[in-house]
Amino acid sequence: MAFVLLAGCGGSQQIEQTASQLQGDAASTPFPAAAVSHRTLRPLARYPKRTHGLLYVGDYYSIDIFPLTGPNQKQIGSITSGINVPWGLSVDSNKSLYVANLGNGTVTVYPYGSATPSMTYSPFATALYALADSAGHVFVSGWNHQHVGHVIEFNAGSNVVVAHRRLGSETDGMAEDTQGNLYVTYRAGGKFRSSSIAEFSGSDLKHMRLLGMTIDQPQGLLVDRAGNIIVVESAADRIDVFPPGATAPSVTVTVSAIGNLAELAMQNSEKALWVSSQAGYVYSMPYPLTPSTEPTEYEQITVFSNGIAVTP
Repeated sequence: MAFVLLAGCGGSQQIEQTASQLQGDAASTPFPAAAVSHRTLRPLARYPKRTHGLLYVGDYYSIDIFPLTGPNQKQIGSITSGINVPWGLSVDSNKSLYVANLGNGTVTVYPYGSATPSMTYSPFATALYALADSAGHVFVSGWNHQHVGHVIEFNAGSNVVVAHRRLGSETDGMAEDTQGNLYVTYRAGGKFRSSSIAEFSGSDLKHMRLLGMTIDQPQGLLVDRAGNIIVVESAADRIDVFPPGATAPSVTVTVSAIGNLAELAMQNSEKALWVSSQAGYVYSMPYPLTPSTEPTEYEQITVFSNGIAVTP
């Protein structure tokens, strides 16, 4: 299956996969021009089982694995089975890795220590992010070929859609708070006049509340234990922190010149925050963020990249 990659600006891109999928200008941040050529990488023999934490970085053809032992570490593993242009990555409480594959619209699940998927979900819309919640559900965000954003729900382990909700022109980053509420970034489209974040209470996607902040092409999303919402404004290359109930950020950190910020990751300790860019950079910074926070380079894979995740 062929892909046509067109670099854009301000979050506009086109990925041509089939005549009925992924066409138009409502997608996420653009592929860099360098994405058309992939570096040579000899696959590592086995997936690492280590006592330290792991950093997963989405590559164009694989998930690259690094130890969480400091910046600029040597790659220690990779996953290629089932990977097809990975977009969003997440890790559940059991350390299973969820990969939303933009290339074929699937979500593949990898138990910790396995490089082979144990489950594949096939939503009826493009998959940009997947999240397993604490109550046994798997949520998938994305959009369809009419540029309608969707949040899709599965029961864990079953490839049957049990609920879905339309939301803007695209949905992307998702996070769960300590009370089990689901938060989803969405972009303007249809009746949704501005890009923001929606909150869903309950597991059936029926009870939705729009949070009211205006965000410039939101993508990566986290909610910390105190209820602060951390979100990437991908078009502006900045990370915002919104206290509970606030529609204006209390802290903004800009990470410029690394090629469109994308996704966020944080361990349960909440001592450090990682952010990826589509140019293949991963930056880290101490958390909580402050106005004087200085992000530093953590890894660089030099090709198209987007999703990152860390083990809890």
